Parts: sequence; structure tokens; C-alpha cells
Amino acid sequence: MKINKYHPSGPGLWPYGDHKCHSELDSESRMPGCRIGSGMTILCFSFEFLIFLFVILANAGIHPVLAASTITAIPPRLVLSGKPGETITAQLKVRNDSETSQNYTVAVEDFIVYDTQGTPVPVKSAVSNRWSLSSWIQAPDLIPVDAQTTQTVNLKIKVPTTALSGGHYAMLTYMPNADIKPGELKKTAALIGQRVGTLIYFTVAGPVTEKLTLTRFAIPKFSEKGPVSIEGTVESLSDVHVTPKGSIVISDPFNLKVAELPLEVGNVFPETSRDFVATWNQKWGWGKYRADLNLTSAVKNTKKNLRKKSKNSKKNSNKSKVNNCLDNSHN
Repeated sequence: MKINKYHPSGPGLWPYGDHKCHSELDSESRMPGCRIGSGMTILCFSFEFLIFLFVILANAGIHPVLAASTITAIPPRLVLSGKPGETITAQLKVRNDSETSQNYTVAVEDFIVYDTQGTPVPVKSAVSNRWSLSSWIQAPDLIPVDAQTTQTVNLKIKVPTTALSGGHYAMLTYMPNADIKPGELKKTAALIGQRVGTLIYFTVAGPVTEKLTLTRFAIPKFSEKGPVSIEGTVESLSDVHVTPKGSIVISDPFNLKVAELPLEVGNVFPETSRDFVATWNQKWGWGKYRADLNLTSAVKNTKKNLRKKSKNSKKNSNKSKVNNCLDNSHN
């Protein structure tokens, strides 16, 4: 199933420029037709614009936390799931590419996302928020790693019996301190060095709500030559991180499809927004072109697998109703 979103039109035209839209997402205020069953949400959006050219995609994503030169955290991202009361074991690895042995101090901290690029920021002080994970994780304080070798790091995650279902997030980081011996760690008042590590996404099984809204979809009013930047922002009020995928379909003045740009928004964390950018790049074109945005995101039973599908929509281009509400509840 899908929801097609179309702008109002006069004689086949939509006013050019930035269009911002937002819908309340609670159950009382959802617009008709916004609810989709089977654990799937689909977002479709349309925009018409005047150009003289054609398009290509540039996708912004989350970059893994890697070493500057001599340390590598493996993997950069770890996705786990479990039930309240369970103890989950996992393994990470850290690689020492330097020519000398190193002792790496280990820190486990919650992280949050401040910006619309999905950049994780560690929370150093103790937090008792909905998404906290660090207090559940047991990890070594210090790890010795020989030169040019990889060391395994064993983790235990004890899920409280009162844990709320949905996403919980932390980062485990390493910092090189070659002069520190294992028995001297607690005597050190301050440790200085560069940290690298792994982001841990943990999903607690149970009922999960997925709510997404397209809050921005912007295209330049007029372009004489390429490239044309197509930008947007997706806001999440979900209980778990979601990863919308889809495409932007470009139609020419005769309503014929001339390009389709695959689009991956990246992870959108709970109570955050995420920007996306696509670039259409061709030297020549003429007249008014249309861009249809189709995003799909779905959660299958709150486990670590997130199922997504892409749908394209070019039909009913004269409809004036705009729906930008995505709201699914999963048990």
C-alpha cells in the first residue's frame, strides 16, 4: 500500500519554491488514509519545478567512527536485540596498526543525535532517559593489544526486567594510553588521546510505534543549468531508529518519466530529524519538470531487521490533497 502526496495545482502548476509541511502524528489527529498496516509505512510527496536540465543522486549518510591512523574499531556499528530480563553476549574487535604495543582504555557512554546529519554525540554524564543503554553494558576497562594485531572485546548486556521496548543506544570507545599498565588505570586522574569506537543499537522486544513526517521538501524555483539540488527533512517520533528508503522520480513536461534516483535517508533516531539531499545533473532540458518523492520504512516485530520497500508514484498528478503523515504501531 502507499499514500501519494500531491500539491494543489492551478492549471497544472504548483507554486515554485520551498514547501514546508507538518502533520500532528497522534492517533486523534492523523489524517485519513495515513495509517498503513502490516508493519509498513510509505511516504510519497510531489513537487513541480521549472528547469532546463536533468539529475543524479548524492546521498548523505552516517560515517562510522574509525581510527585516525593506527586504531580501527570493528565493526563500526553493532545491531542487537533482546527481551526484558535477558543477558545478551556479543563480541567486538579492535585493531592496532601501529608498530608498538598499546593499552587501550575502554569507555561506554550513551549517545544522542543533535543535528540533522545523524552525527552521534556521547553523553558523558549519567542519564536516565528513554533511550539509555550504557548502564546495561559490561565491558573491560583496559585492553592490551600487540602491534599489528587484532584483539577481541567481550561484552555482556543485561536487559532490565523493566526495560521499555524500542531502541536504546550507546557507544563503546577506545583510547590509546601506551604508558598505562592495567593495575594503574584507577590511579590516573586524566587520560588524553583520540577515541574511536563502535555504535551499539539495541532494540528491546515489545510493542513499537513508528511515526515519520516529511517536514521539508525543497527545490530551486528556477535553474538554467545543472546540477539541481533536491533537499528534504524527515522527522521521527518513533520508539526505535528507522531507515527510510525510496526514490525520487523525475517527470518531464509531458509527464514522462526521465529519471529515477534511489534514495537512502540513513538512520533516523527517535525524536530527531534527518536531512537528505539528491542532485539531478544533466546539461540540457527545458520547461517544467516534476519530482515525486516516495519513501518506505517498516519494522518487522521490533527485532533488529528493518524491512523496507520502494514504490514509485506518477499517477493522479492532478490531485490536490497532500498527506504527509506516517503512523504505524507494531506489536
